[in-house]
Parts: sequence; C-alpha cells; structure tokens
Amino acid sequence: MLKTTLTTSLLSFCLLSTAAVYAAPSPVPLLVEQCLRLPSIDLTSAFAILKARKVGTLASETPQELSLAEQALVLEQQTIGLNNVNDRLKYYRGFNLSAEERQGLLQCQLHLADTLSQLLNQTKFRQLSDALSQGNSEQILLSSQFKSLLDQHWELSDKAKLHTAQASIRRGLASQQLSLDIQNVQCRLPSETRYSTGEIDLDEQTNEPKSESFSGTIAHYLLKQTDPQCRQTVWQAYQGRASEYNQTALRRIAALWQEAATAAGFNDYASLRLNTQQLSSPALVKAFLDSQTEAINVAPWDLGRHLATLDTANGPRLSTQAILTQGFAYLATFGLEFEPLLPQQQGSLPTQQMVRVYHQQRLLGELYISFDETHHRNTQQTLRQSVIGQQFGQQALDLKPQLGSYKDIEQFTQAIAKAITALARGSHFYLNNTLAPTMDSNHLPSLWLAEVLRHQLFPQFAEHYLNEREYLAKAYEKQLKVFRAKVALHFSQTFSTQSYPDLSAEFEKSFGQRWLQSSHYQYSFNAIVNEGPLYYQSLWQSALAQLVYQTTLRTQDKPGLFQLIVVNEDALTLSGQLSACLGDPIDPASLIQRMTRAIGEGKTKRNKSVFCQR
Repeated sequence: MLKTTLTTSLLSFCLLSTAAVYAAPSPVPLLVEQCLRLPSIDLTSAFAILKARKVGTLASETPQELSLAEQALVLEQQTIGLNNVNDRLKYYRGFNLSAEERQGLLQCQLHLADTLSQLLNQTKFRQLSDALSQGNSEQILLSSQFKSLLDQHWELSDKAKLHTAQASIRRGLASQQLSLDIQNVQCRLPSETRYSTGEIDLDEQTNEPKSESFSGTIAHYLLKQTDPQCRQTVWQAYQGRASEYNQTALRRIAALWQEAATAAGFNDYASLRLNTQQLSSPALVKAFLDSQTEAINVAPWDLGRHLATLDTANGPRLSTQAILTQGFAYLATFGLEFEPLLPQQQGSLPTQQMVRVYHQQRLLGELYISFDETHHRNTQQTLRQSVIGQQFGQQALDLKPQLGSYKDIEQFTQAIAKAITALARGSHFYLNNTLAPTMDSNHLPSLWLAEVLRHQLFPQFAEHYLNEREYLAKAYEKQLKVFRAKVALHFSQTFSTQSYPDLSAEFEKSFGQRWLQSSHYQYSFNAIVNEGPLYYQSLWQSALAQLVYQTTLRTQDKPGLFQLIVVNEDALTLSGQLSACLGDPIDPASLIQRMTRAIGEGKTKRNKSVFCQR
C-alpha cells in the first residue's frame, strides 16, 4: 500500500510507525475524486465577481475596472488548485499502483488537460497574457510563460493524433514479445538460443557489471559473449527491435510536427521549438553538441566487458544524516535556516524528519525526510509548490541511510538542491516558480546548487569515489546523451535542413566505431517523440551550471548569489542573471566557447586525479 505521506496531514505521517504507514489505505481514490470535481475556470465570471465586490455589492451596475495586478491575482487563485493536484498526481505516479488506481490517475490527468485547454482557448486569457507583457518584470515573466503555453497548445484533433502515436511508440518499446533470435550458431551461448530485452546492467554501488549468471537479457549476453563481432551484431539488432512496429507512428509524428512548423512559418519543427530557447536555432544546438562530443573509443556493445577490466573506487560509507546536518549548516551561509519539528531520540538514528525552512526570516515551507534501507535512490518530490502570498511549500526527500558511491552522492546533492530551490523561488505566481524564462534554463538554479553542495560536502569527491571505471561510465553516459540529442535533432528536421546528415559518422566520433544503420537508433528511445529537438537541454543546463559554479566559486557575497540565481525576486531574465554572475559576453556562442575551455581544464584535473590514484 502507499505511504500515507499525503493523505491529509504530513505531520501525522512523521509520527506513524512503519507498520502503520504500510497498513494505511491508499489515498489515490480520494485524490482522483478531488481532481474530477475541480470546476472549469471561467475568467470572465471570476473578473466580474471581483469587480462587483470592489463596490460592495454583486448587484452593482457600474463595477470598477480591475487593475492588471488584480487580474493576474484572480488567475493565480483560479489555477493554483489545478496545479497542486497536478503535482500530487506526479508524486503518486512513482508508486507501485493497482490497475484501478492507475486508471484513476489517467482520468485525472485527462481532466486536468481538458481544464487547461479550455482556459487557454478563452479570449480573456489571451487578452491578459498580452497585457502582462507591458507590466512589471514579474508580470512580463508570467506573460512569457503564458505565451509558451499558447505556442505549445494544439488543436484537440491534432493533439489526439500526437498522443496516440506517442503511446503506440511506448508500447512498441515496452512489448515483452520483442526478442532476438540468434540465427548464427557461432554467436549462440551454450544452452541459450533466445534473448529478451535489457540494458547494460551495472551494480549501483560499485559500477561493476552485475555478477549473476546469464539470464537471457541483452546485457548479460554482451558480458558473456567473447566474440566482438557477435556482440556488435546483437546490440545493433536490438536498437532496431521496434523499427517495424514503430515506423508508422514515427512518420505520423514527424508529419504532425512539420505541419505545425509550416503553419507557424518555420522550415522545420526543430526551428519552431528552438525559437524561444536560449539556443534559439538548430545551428546553435549543433555547435553546442559538437563541443560536447568526445571520443571515448569504447563501443556500447563492448562497454560491459571493458568496465570489468578497470579498477573501481572504494570510497568510504558515510552517514546520510550526518552529511545532511553538515549541508544544513553550510546552507546557512546563503541565509537559510532549518528548524527541526520532531523530537530527536537519543541513542538511535532517526528514520523520519520534519524540518521547517526559512530564508532571511521568510518561512518557505517544510521538508519531509525519510531514511530507509529500501530506498534504492536518493530522490526529491514536490508535494506543494511554494508561492508567495498563496501557500508555503512542501518537499519530500526519500534518502538512503548511507552514501557509498559517486551515484549516491550525486543523487543526494541533486535531491537536496531541488527541494531547496523549489522552496526558495521568490515569485507570487506558480508558473514563475516552476518554469524558467526558457525551458533550457529551467533546472539551472538546482543544478548550480547541487554543484556547490557536492564540492563543499565532499571535497575529496574525485579521490574517494572516482577511478578509471567510474570516469569511463560517466563519459559513456554523457556521450550516449550527446548522440541521442543529435538523433533527436536529426529526426525533427527535414531532409534539406538536417544538421547531422551522417549519423554514422557522429556515432564514430563518440564511440570509435562506425554504425552504418545508426538511423535505427531513432526507434530505441521514447524521448525522441516526447522531448524531440529539446533533448539536448539536460546536457546544456548541466554544462551551464558547472560554468556558473566555476566562475562564482570565490564570490564572497553568497546570500546575494543565492538571491540572484535561486530566489530571483526581481524576476530577471536569464540573460540578466548570467550577466550579473558571469559577466559579459553571455551570448550563446560565447557561452559555448567558455564551456569548452572549462571542459579542457576539467580534463587536466581529471588526468591528474587518476594519475595520483595509480
């Protein structure tokens, strides 16, 4: 059963025993009922009611006009319930739910989408969006969020076609009936003839290939097959496993995208989607991806066997509770305060914590922290987004009791940074606190804060937790993302506008071997149709966050830096934030050059670190 973190009172959850938690009834049906009862939003009626109240009677024939600030406040109050339910829905989707509960959440999701679509189609909404673009800086930022929503808003019939095709692709990749029949006798392993789907399976703690006996997955086949040609053949065949099933759906999505681009006056869908981003053209995205391309000279089908030959780091195992306490103490230098709300029991480590968070004496909200051996990852979830003047925030942290690998540390610092960033955002509007001015900068504040925490709390991070094996695993993960981003950009362009006409050559630049059928890779991952040309964004934001960290490392005014990057109470544009903390020039081409130099410096430090370990 689900934890009762969100039934009615999260405080009561913190006081429950573990047995009571898992015995509690599921809160999902109640959430679904609340969701389906959410009324539609009628801005005309909502504005009329407030205008009538301003003169003290609903029957007034001459109500006063609402100011721009009052209209924006009405919209925020009308939509915040919808946004809160959506956050709760995303939280529950991470649990192991029954088929009935999943169906209920799907109904809720559809209802929320219909409610939002109805709102976006209202004339009053579009008028307000235009008017806000002439307001103060916070209102201008909100207007840009509305414009982004409107730009992404599709007609109902086209949206249905798009979602149907996307669902078809997910089914094609998830089908358990997909398997590989090894026809070449020389490529068969003893007593095995058929192999089902899988990925390179690495131990989360040691980053070593798991040692279980061959179980019929592609990952185990690649580990046990000594013939490199057989490994290559099987891996490449696996990437195109869904090509026949998904080909029609992919073509349908490409056609819908191109229709949308043509209607908006763009040559291709990539140009349409990138138009409002910091990297505002396919050419800029290509320049960035090229700068991030590095030859690791290990093909994906050889990775597992190669990792097994390298030394691994044996870092110390650290108490998550102790490191978290140190983290809270360090965050005080940014003006943050943490007030424990549950009594500490002497002689035993707490399994649950509830902490109230302040920033410069402003209450931000609460952290609900759980330490449990069953947690396989250190994760953060938004329970309720903080919005100044409307509601305090609530963030959940599910943490492992001990940290023993670089993955543990990265997940831990990212989870803490995401929670603090969500609580500290300084706008009066939900969308301003959850979305950045451009989608390719949305996670910059939390990624920067995670960099700060990792270097502060784990000053010997590389020496203790990274060795040749971990460096290769991280480099492979990055190059796989780079190649996927190139494939996604390629897919969202027309034949005449392709930034990467030869994907096989791009594959070789990263992995050292050519793959003549590299176009098959478009059939192997869902993100190509979900994120499309924006797939590069996680790479871009990570590189930008590292650049900001390195440039501001010696800044003395840490509270001011936190205000600038995270709180952003003045609603500065991304250009304004970067100019203030990095200094000019901050145009995309200049940023890419500065990132490239930072990568070179990082390689030098890495080589020194690995050499010292030897």
